[in-house]
Amino acid sequence: MKSLIFSLEEYFEKTINNPAAILEVKNIVKCGILSVEPNTKLPKEGFSIHEKSHEFAYIIEGEVVIGTDEGEKLVRSGELLYNKPGTPHYTFNKSQKTAKIFWFVIPPLEN
Repeated sequence: MKSLIFSLEEYFEKTINNPAAILEVKNIVKCGILSVEPNTKLPKEGFSIHEKSHEFAYIIEGEVVIGTDEGEKLVRSGELLYNKPGTPHYTFNKSQKTAKIFWFVIPPLEN
């Protein structure tokens, strides 16, 4: 099996406020990256809910606020967050610096 080596920087430029998958193992896991611009909330209105998927997000750079129906939590570079299936949530970059996130969901979201 060949190794795949690439720079995430070029991919982050294409993921501004729009998550992009970089790897999916069918029915097992899907992972990707996301850049969240300053003063941006995703989704813009309400919450995102993944009914059947566990979601993990590792903050590579910057910081974001993760909001749930129970409140908000600041998550900084180097920290990992977890949302269990069915958890309503949003991501809000309240800072003045773009946040870069590596995420994965198990199993992959249904389309």
